Amino acid sequence: MADDRLLDEFAGRVLETGMAPAVAVALTDRERTLATRTYGAASSESLWAIGSIGKSVTAVLALQLAEEGAIDLHAPVTDYVEWLAVPGDFAPISLHHLLTHTSGLIANSDRAPASTYDVIALTETAPGFAPGEHLHYSNVGYRAVGVVLETVTGRSYGELVQQRVLDRLGMRASVPVMVHETRRRLPGGHVPPFDDRPWRREHGLAPGPWVESAEADGCLCCSLEDLAAYLRALWTGDDLLPAASASLMRTAHAESDDGEDRYGYGLDIHADGFGHGGDMLGYVAHMRVDDEAGLGVVAFANGFGGAWTLGEGALAIAAGAEPPAPDLAPGEPLSDDGSCPAAWSACLGRFRAHNPWLPTFAVAANEENLVMGTDWLDGSERLPLAPVGTHAFRVGAPAWSPERLVFDTIVGDRAQRAVYSGTPYYRAFTA
Repeated sequence: MADDRLLDEFAGRVLETGMAPAVAVALTDRERTLATRTYGAASSESLWAIGSIGKSVTAVLALQLAEEGAIDLHAPVTDYVEWLAVPGDFAPISLHHLLTHTSGLIANSDRAPASTYDVIALTETAPGFAPGEHLHYSNVGYRAVGVVLETVTGRSYGELVQQRVLDRLGMRASVPVMVHETRRRLPGGHVPPFDDRPWRREHGLAPGPWVESAEADGCLCCSLEDLAAYLRALWTGDDLLPAASASLMRTAHAESDDGEDRYGYGLDIHADGFGHGGDMLGYVAHMRVDDEAGLGVVAFANGFGGAWTLGEGALAIAAGAEPPAPDLAPGEPLSDDGSCPAAWSACLGRFRAHNPWLPTFAVAANEENLVMGTDWLDGSERLPLAPVGTHAFRVGAPAWSPERLVFDTIVGDRAQRAVYSGTPYYRAFTA
């Protein structure tokens, strides 16, 4: 078990980074919780938003229904939701493809958060590749899984999670969806005050926006003890899934082109175990099993970072190893080098969507090519833009990327709107 003094000291270093005002961590083995610790402005009774860790819960539901014969993971999703057909000539998308992020669908559709409309909008968006060919993480793909599960069972996603996961495991403190009444049970979420520049410690934090959420890509709120119990159930399969299905969930079914990432059903697969991370508005979470050490960890932070560092640090301390450095390397703002070809100059600038889920982004020139940049939450992202039409670009380096950025409404030699994979953004007056 982790040395309490070393863990406390390390947690203090994580808090000193300023990424979150509170953090929490629990260590477990296959049988019981070994330790729980909460630091900063939170209590041991707090719930935490677990974000995309909830994808594993969605995968559990799908595997349970497959065991019962209610669904076939390899059948076209249109067998269950007739209208969920996407454009193009590729083979049909199955639940297996959605669960393993190999569907070819876009990563996000945030036109109408907390609404089925984002899944409906997929019927207007062509995949970037044939199902099964590549690993491309898709939140909206998991929302589509939720729509299938609700259609097949006639129950809401929240009801399914409550009855088939929380109740079975005795996770009595946890809630299956985020509604307004949930808010008072969580330590307040925090985000950087600026969404148009890399975060610096001197910026501090601002209160995070609150949104209701009942989507199958991640909407649960859990206590430390409950999520530790859930992790043990994934590890052993007890009370959740038969051994074969539990093993299937923890098996790598997809691998990124560079071989660095592998994905099972709702889980990242590592050489020494499995896990997943989670990001919500003002909250981050981390869950991982280290089979070699015989330990699992869950960690939370009510900011934009700190959960991964605290969780991995706790595992390292428990194993007698050196924990990772908690310091956050500051990013550099996106800059334009003045090399933009005249045909694309209307696309330069900053674009904003007043949707709390979406960061602003900027478009700048770099060696006669365009780059899309975001400076938000956990760091700076730079994505190359490749032209695919007039004022239309493929986003990202892979030729198979399904993401598109299209500029229109050009007034005064400036595009006033940018549509990113179906979601509209509008030119901002700030640079």
